[in-house]
Formats: sequence, structure tokens, C-alpha cells
Amino acid sequence: MCVDDRRVVNEIFRIFRSGGSRRFESARFGSFSTCCGIESQAPARSGAGQTTPRQVSRRDSNNGKRWLSAIGRIMTRSKHSLSGLGPGPGPRWGLAPFLAAVLFLVAVTGTGTAAANTQNEIPDGRKLPALSDEDVRALGKIVGGLMTDDGVEESVPHALAGGNLAVHVVLRAEGTELANAWASEATGIESLGLAIQRAKADLGGKQAAGTVELALAHDFHTIAFGSRKKHLSNIHRGIRGMEVQYRGRIYRYGPTQMIADNTSFEYELDKFRKRHELSDEALSNEIILRYFEVEQFLVRLGPEVEIERLFRGNQLVPLSAVTRENVTALSRRLADWMVRNVHADGRMTYKYWPSRRREATSNNMIRQWMASVCLGRIAQRRDDAAYQEVAERNIRYNLDQFYRTEGDHGFIWYRDKAKLGAAALAALAIVELPNRAAFAVEETALRRTVAYLWQDDGSFRTFYKPADRNDVQNFYPGEALLLWAFLYRESGSAALLQRIMMSYRHYRTWHLKHRNPAFIPWHTQAYYIVWKQTRDPELRDWIFEMNDWLLGMQRSDGAVYPDTDGRFYDPTRPFGPPHASSTGVYMEGLIDAHQLAKEVGDTDRAEAYRRAIVRGVRSALQLEFADRIDMFYVPERDRDRVRGSLRTTVYKNEIRVDNVQHVLMAVQKILSAFTDAEYR
Repeated sequence: MCVDDRRVVNEIFRIFRSGGSRRFESARFGSFSTCCGIESQAPARSGAGQTTPRQVSRRDSNNGKRWLSAIGRIMTRSKHSLSGLGPGPGPRWGLAPFLAAVLFLVAVTGTGTAAANTQNEIPDGRKLPALSDEDVRALGKIVGGLMTDDGVEESVPHALAGGNLAVHVVLRAEGTELANAWASEATGIESLGLAIQRAKADLGGKQAAGTVELALAHDFHTIAFGSRKKHLSNIHRGIRGMEVQYRGRIYRYGPTQMIADNTSFEYELDKFRKRHELSDEALSNEIILRYFEVEQFLVRLGPEVEIERLFRGNQLVPLSAVTRENVTALSRRLADWMVRNVHADGRMTYKYWPSRRREATSNNMIRQWMASVCLGRIAQRRDDAAYQEVAERNIRYNLDQFYRTEGDHGFIWYRDKAKLGAAALAALAIVELPNRAAFAVEETALRRTVAYLWQDDGSFRTFYKPADRNDVQNFYPGEALLLWAFLYRESGSAALLQRIMMSYRHYRTWHLKHRNPAFIPWHTQAYYIVWKQTRDPELRDWIFEMNDWLLGMQRSDGAVYPDTDGRFYDPTRPFGPPHASSTGVYMEGLIDAHQLAKEVGDTDRAEAYRRAIVRGVRSALQLEFADRIDMFYVPERDRDRVRGSLRTTVYKNEIRVDNVQHVLMAVQKILSAFTDAEYR
């Protein structure tokens, strides 16, 4: 671009900054936004600082004429016409013609020339041409140029030269959202420019954006309202976007912002229904519902613009990332999160929502006491008095808040319930603590309660209070047997072994009638500890039988989307939703089964279990908040509360303590057991 062209571009930007076009744009294109739903043409409102479409000033009209004249001078002087937008690398041309055209759309909206484009309906089935790595780099530079109002010598990607594309941008500063906007114009490049200008106009220069979240929406599909759960189920959150058409207006919901806001399609539709005061029937009959696919990117602004392709607001972790080095680093980050989230009084954070930037008020004693067990193991591995103090402080807090006695029995009391599992895990946390003797009285009373709940047929009653409740058999008996396995390894008590074996036989029969994956890791860990002492073939065979069946629960083929690869969840079986904590606890059992198979020379089983473990670790790495890309929507001031933790699923960013605790306890065992070659 020649010097004269640059002077003209500077004049264009000066006109744009003068305020007329921005002031008018805020009225004509004022975005109506709730969470991530954007109304493409919100109703204009009269009032201070705003105009209605009929109140366009002569200054706005004159600015439009000045823009048109400037654009004409640029197009006359430019050596390359807009044919440079064609396929292939083509000539490299300055952004001046393009920027001028885009900004002209904003400036002259009062004349009505762009009004029809503000609600462009994109035809179904029109896919965006593939973007090469070179195209993506060019896209990053173009976004940077639009954000800084600077020209860039860059070829426009062919994929953006055509239409049938909507663009969504979100401007953020250190993770905090500042503004967002949609646009769908005649070409993708115009849509990009207009979306950025709208977002910048909403921002009003109050704060500089550090990142631009960019979504290129294409391949739209109109669907029947009744079939929406097939096309807009949770697994599509963060991948697909949603469009609602209602009474001549278009509302679009971008997938990356749904991830950032931790919201679902059904939640947004229900909000839409309530906002418009529609009945369920009216919602079904009066809206047109569409979904669309998205190419998504994160652009980091600065002296050097960086652009990253995103997948569901994240980056895909390859199976090859599961190495000893990376798993060791994962273990360290998970442990650091656990320690950081023990508060000064000893309380452990139970659940945290990055999107809301606050803790939940709920709690769970099983998960809290498993966290206490985990803190004790961190202290053991790091062999540092400071970590031992953290573990003890946490146990003291939990005992002060929730431990109660009744006669000789000790129990954990929360919300009018005393659970077998909570008593067993509290006792286990004390047993594993380096300074175990400090809590000898509580340990003895808790162990007495576990023994009291054991029955002569080998079963356990699962609640101390209320005494008539006896459910949750898939969890609490296994947790009690894990405690007993530790105590048997320590004492070698024949009487305790007899009880364990009676429970094994009872629950083997019970489980075969009530198959559930949740049962397996607790019993596997307990029986493996006992097998190590007794070499009982019954226990060996039962561990293999349970874990062979469990392997069928793992999604090892990325059947829906590749970021789900390795999680333990089968949507065809009724065992609950996918969850990071489930994958973690299954790996806790599988690593024991893997070691057992190696010890008895069952190489085929050992290899099957090894593959499942490696895939499970890949899934955990995918779920981790590890870097600035994972945390692109988390404000800088909150990142210490998030860094090193695990989201619940690839589409749900809730952090729960057992997400971290179970995966960490599995990873600790994997690091101790695997050879370097077994990470392959």
C-alpha cells in the first residue's frame, strides 16, 4: 500500500473515531445480550446518548459521504482490486480497501444500505472451506489489524471471501469479558470486520482488550423442536452453536461463550422462553430452531499477535502426551491445587465454579474425607513437615465440624445422616497420616462404628443414622473394605481376614446381580491389598472379572468427539453421566489390576489394562486447567483457584474436589508402578 493510501486509511480511521458512526451504531445495532444469546438487531431506544433510526443527524450523513469518497480514492489508487480475495495465495494486498468497506458499512447505516444485512439468514448446509495453517496465521494478523485500526499487508483467506458465514467475537482483558458481538454480512471478511467494530463500539475505549475469542459459524441446519436433544445434547456443547428465530429476530448462541458461561442449550432455551413469556407449547410452535458448526480461535493481542485454533474452547491433547514427564508434572499441579485449596482454618474447597467465580455452598462428607486421605498421601510423598501440617489441619477441621460420638461409637454427622463410607474414610485418613497417634481416640471410635455396621452374612449396613436406611451399596461397603484391607496389611489379623473374605463372597454374588461400575474400584483396591498378603486365587480371579467388564465402559475411540477419548462413560447404559472423578477412581482400581496381571504373568490382561489407563490419563490431561488457553475466560485474579484443577467434563467447567483427588491418587500409583515404556 502506497503512502497516499495509508494517509487515506488514517483519514478513514480518524472519521470513524470522531464518534458519529459509533454513536449511531450503538442505536442501530445495539446488541441485546443475556449470557451468550445475542439478538442480531435489538430494538432501538431513545434517550441520552442514543438515537433511533429516524434520528440520524446530518453529521452522520456527511460522514457517510466522506467515507464513500475516501473508499473511492483508495479503490482508484490501489494496484489490486478485490479480486485478490479469490482462491489460492493470490497477490498480497493491503487491508485498506477491506477496512474501508467494513467501516463504511458501520458509518452509513443510517441511510439503510446495511439494514437488511443485520438479520441475514444463512442458508442451511453451506460449509466453510477448510482453513490452512497459513490461513489461520493470516486471520490472526487481520484480527490484530482490526483491533488496532492499523493496516496489515496480508492475503485474506479464501474461506472468508464468500458469504454464508456468521462471525462472533468476544473481547476479553485478562479473562474478563468486555464486549461481544455477532455479524453476518455479504462476505465472511465483512462479517469479521463488522463484528469487531460492533464489539469495540460497545467497549467504548474504556479498557483495552487482551484477547479476541473468535467463532466462524457455518453449516447451519434447521431442526424440528422435538428433535433438538439429538442435535443439541450436552456432548455438542462447546462444539456447535444454536440459533433461534422469533418474530423476525435472530438470536445466536456461540459455543465458546457457552463453555465460558458454563451453560447448556436447554438452559438457554428455557431462559428464552421465560424472557419472552412463552409457554412450552408456544416455544415449540413459534420459534425456528437451528444449529451450526463453528471454527473457533483465540487471538492474543500484543506486539506480536498470536492465534490458536480451539476445539471446544480448548486444545486437543494427543495420546502421545501421556509420558512420564507429563504425568509427573500433572501430579505436581494436582497436588499443588489440593494444598492451595485448604483454607487457613483447615477447610477444603468442595466445589468451585470458574464461570461464577465463587464456591458452592453444598458439601459432601465422602468426598471431603477422601480429600483428607489424598492430602495425607501428598504429605507422605513429599516428606515435608509443611505438607504434613496441611493434612493435619484439614483433619482437625473436619473432626471439629463433623465428628460426633454416641457411646463408644464415633461417626461423621452431616445433614442428619451418618454414613458407613464417611466413618470408614475418616478412619483411613487418620490411619495414613504420618502423625496418626494424635487422633488415636477418634480412629478407634470410627473403626468401632464400621465393625458395628458389619453383618454376619458379610454385608454392611450403610447408615449408622438413620438406622433403617441401607442403600448406596455400590459405594460404602467397598470403602469400608478398603479401610479393613489397610488394617489387615498392618496387623495380619486372622479374624479380620475372615470378615473380609465373608464380605467378598457376599458382595461378589450381589454385584453380579446388580452390575455397576461404581462398585469395582473400591473392591479392586481392597482385594488387591489382601491378595498381596494371601495370594488367594479367588481374589485374583474376581479382580480380573470385575475389571474386564469395566473396560467396556471406556470411550477409547473418540466415538463422538476426539476430546472425549479415554473417559469412562457409555451413554447406552444407565450408570450416570460422565465425570472426571469417575475416570479417576476407575484408574485407581485399574492400576492395581494391571499390577496384579503383571505379577501373575497375564500379559494380555496387563496390556489391556495399560491401554485403558493411558487413555484415562489422556482424558484427565484434557480436563485440566493447565495454561492460559484452558483459562482464557477465567479472570487473572481467580486463576490460582483454578490452575491445576480438573473440570468435570469437557463441556462442564465445574471443579469438584474429588475430580482432582481421585485423579491425583490414581496418578500417584501409576507413577510408582509404570515403567517408562508403559506410557507409550
